[in-house]
Amino acid sequence: MIVDVILGNNIDTVMWIRDLQENEVECIIVVDYEYDNDPLNIEGVVYMSPIQAQKYIRKFDKINYYKSLYAYPGMQGNMSCLHKKDKN
Repeated sequence: MIVDVILGNNIDTVMWIRDLQENEVECIIVVDYEYDNDPLNIEGVVYMSPIQAQKYIRKFDKINYYKSLYAYPGMQGNMSCLHKKDKN
C-alpha cells in the first residue's frame, strides 16, 4: 500500500490535496504540527499529529512525502514531490 504524506497544514495544503485526489491516490495524510487530538478524517484526508503519523505510516510499503510551504503573492512554480521512500 502507498501513503502520501503532506508535511504541514498551511496555505497550499488544499492545492496538494486536490492534486493528489485528482491522481486518485490510495491514502492522504496531513501532518499538522499544531494538532494534538485524535486523527481526524475529512473527506478521505486524515489529519494527525507528527507522533501519530510516525506510528501510522509504518504499515505502508511506500511513502511519498510532500512539503507544504507558506505561499506569498507572486510565488509561482509547480508542486513536486520532495522525497519518495520504498521499503525494500
